[in-house]
Amino acid sequence: MKNGMFLCAAMVVGTLACAHEPKKTESPVEVAPPAAQPQNVTTFQSSGPRACSSDTDCGDKQLCIRSQCVEITADMAECGTVRVHFDFNETNLHEDETTKLVRMGRCLKADHALHVTIEGNADERGTEEWNLALGDKRASAVEDYLERLGVSTAQLKRATFGKDHPLCTQHNEECWAKNRRAALKTKESR
Repeated sequence: MKNGMFLCAAMVVGTLACAHEPKKTESPVEVAPPAAQPQNVTTFQSSGPRACSSDTDCGDKQLCIRSQCVEITADMAECGTVRVHFDFNETNLHEDETTKLVRMGRCLKADHALHVTIEGNADERGTEEWNLALGDKRASAVEDYLERLGVSTAQLKRATFGKDHPLCTQHNEECWAKNRRAALKTKESR
């Protein structure tokens, strides 16, 4: 107990002694300016891909892939085969299907050496003549849409297969819906 009181008293005396010491004046410290960044160093933001949530956030010759703007190249999977589907005996494009065509249009406009064959298809129901005509009308609807987007007609070719190239061979509505399509297949003309 005596040792504890002695320690406490020593602390109080030490504190009082420090409180009465005269203040020292400090000379001003010069702060060096921050080191200049080397001219050839770039930050990630300025040189890296730009963040995006859709293709419209990117430049004309870019696509938004995994939330980053990426330059369009001929070998991109996104510029490869695209399929749009149609309702039974219909040739009208659904709005949710046109997103694929807008993306394909960007690919074609970015690379004029890229060409696409639009293959119109139908399900197995109906006559051969009817299905060939329906496939051609579907391919034509896609071709017209791409042209309205500004794609050169020289990059587009149309074909119809009617019911001759099914993706699915079962005889039910789910399968027939897969076969009612226009398939866009790209190739380079280089």
